[in-house]
Amino acid sequence: MLTTHSRGWRRPAAVVLAALALGVTAACGGDDEASGDTVTLHFTWWGNADRADLTEQAIDMFEAEHPDIRIETSFAEFNAYWEKMATQIAGGSAPDILQMDYRYVREYAERNVLREFNVDGVDVDTSAMEPGLLKAGEIDGTAYAIPMSQNTQALLYDPAAWAAAGEQAPGEEWSWDDLEQGGAAVAAAGEVAALSDFGQIEDWFEVWLRQQGKELYTEDGELGYTTDDVAAYWTFTNGLREAGIVSPAEETATMDGSQANSPLAKQTSAAEFNYDSGLTADSWEIYGRELALAPFPTDGGELGQYAKPSMLICISQRSEHPEEAAQFIDFLLNDIEVGELLGTSRGMPANAEVREAIGADLEGPPLLAYEFEQALLPQLADAPAPPPRGAGSVKAAFQRIYDDVIFGSATPEDAAARFIAEAEQALAQ
Repeated sequence: MLTTHSRGWRRPAAVVLAALALGVTAACGGDDEASGDTVTLHFTWWGNADRADLTEQAIDMFEAEHPDIRIETSFAEFNAYWEKMATQIAGGSAPDILQMDYRYVREYAERNVLREFNVDGVDVDTSAMEPGLLKAGEIDGTAYAIPMSQNTQALLYDPAAWAAAGEQAPGEEWSWDDLEQGGAAVAAAGEVAALSDFGQIEDWFEVWLRQQGKELYTEDGELGYTTDDVAAYWTFTNGLREAGIVSPAEETATMDGSQANSPLAKQTSAAEFNYDSGLTADSWEIYGRELALAPFPTDGGELGQYAKPSMLICISQRSEHPEEAAQFIDFLLNDIEVGELLGTSRGMPANAEVREAIGADLEGPPLLAYEFEQALLPQLADAPAPPPRGAGSVKAAFQRIYDDVIFGSATPEDAAARFIAEAEQALAQ
């Protein structure tokens, strides 16, 4: 469900990200401009109410300095956000400013939805951001999206649950065998799964692939892996489910990226792969216990993790006020005071100066996330280039088809073959 603040706006919901495939160009408002010379911009993002409250405070600061610009906002949980965005774009009512996931940058840019940065006065200062991170928003050297923050993949886990099982907590240099053996002990010692099932999420499959020297996509925009790779991954994760180590099928099928449907948040699992930005100021209250962070297990080779934009920010191609939109984005990303306000609500700030400024004042979960990421930085690779058009459909198919595996209607091998066929068809469109 889309949540709209008092500033905000509401339009009918729909359920198809595939609306982008219609090739409809976004058209933004101006239809509800405030009177006089005031410019109204619509800004939408995914997240929760806490992120929204901080964002609204940042907007108040911007509007105080720019009384001629008004920012209207709306937000939703991740899956609902993309459903809503597809509907708005198809209906010609996309927001001026939209939060973007790097997997969808190319999809939206190549369908002429996004405006280029750093042309025609649409300028945002990115000098304090790592070039390797900026590449995640670039296509052939042109910037269509700018990182708002960075994070990396991680395991959020309950140290008390692992200690109660007599197991050493996950940490550096732990292996996939350690995860399986330790997970079995944690599951046997309590009434919860050791981990939320991670077989449905393409993000975690990507890390597993990268540890083997492979990528999700080649430079030509083709799949960087085979049916055998998917089958091996699903055979492993499904075996964990059959052993009672990860969450049961009925619960896994409800996982949608929201905290409401997170087994870890519901206290039915003791660990969950996530991004380190998932450990926020109120995480321990939400999850009902103190959690810690660990890197992905490996088999002794590459870690496979990378510094990823936890989200990026874009301007619609058809926004009537792109210069003002860029002015707001520049303020949001580069103002030290705003950075201190927002903290790690969207992950570690992409601006290194802002990141350093907030680091000294962090405490609790955000401090753990900050220290975790700083410690791993030497091992983190640059973010891959934006995936090809159709990657969003591939990601959705990965989750949907895994349901057939966990409910026993397909073997990992058969499901993997069907997934590869669907993925190649999505990329060919």
